[in-house]
Amino acid sequence: MFAGQHRGVAPAVPPRSDLTGSLHVTQGAPPPSSSTRSVAPRNSPGLTAAAWNRRPRTGRALGLEHWPHWLRAVPEPERAGVLMRLFGALFLLLPGIALVASTYRHASAAAAAAVLLFVAVHAALHGLAAWRAATSRPMSPLLRALDGHAAGTMIASALLIAIGAGMTKLPVPAFFWLLAGAVSQLFAARLSGHRLRNALLVLGSALQFIAVALLTLLAAR
Repeated sequence: MFAGQHRGVAPAVPPRSDLTGSLHVTQGAPPPSSSTRSVAPRNSPGLTAAAWNRRPRTGRALGLEHWPHWLRAVPEPERAGVLMRLFGALFLLLPGIALVASTYRHASAAAAAAVLLFVAVHAALHGLAAWRAATSRPMSPLLRALDGHAAGTMIASALLIAIGAGMTKLPVPAFFWLLAGAVSQLFAARLSGHRLRNALLVLGSALQFIAVALLTLLAAR
């Protein structure tokens, strides 16, 4: 009697083999890939991973947080030009001071003054251009005129060195570097493209600096 009742009732607990199999399936499922998970930073507990992934990508992803604030404020199309002009100013200023000291020691005070004028003019013009692009303050008309006629001013300062050394006594390498620098700066004066103009002006200053260094070496003999 009791056996018949037990036959008509289905077992409420599944067999042990079924439980074991389901446990094996659950335990054998691979964990989610770490590449698909994104963890929000610890300092923002209220920010979900999805919101963190949708955050706007700023310049910090490129390492700009280590740059000065005034350089980060420069618009990206003009940033390359500012960096080139800064390089030109430092290239003229740091080796230029050493060149002035060497000229004063081995040549004459007049030659050292001419080299100092050349270095100061070129470094100041490059620094002025970088400052003009980096600042939002209005610039005086005189400074704007100097920046606009930077190529002519640089050529004039290099010509003063050449005239002081004597145009007929110029060695061929020094004359070549002076001419190449002047041509580069003349092309820069005719260009309206900001980045190419900056590159040509810096190149012209570097070529003329080589010529001035050769002239001071000749004067020291």
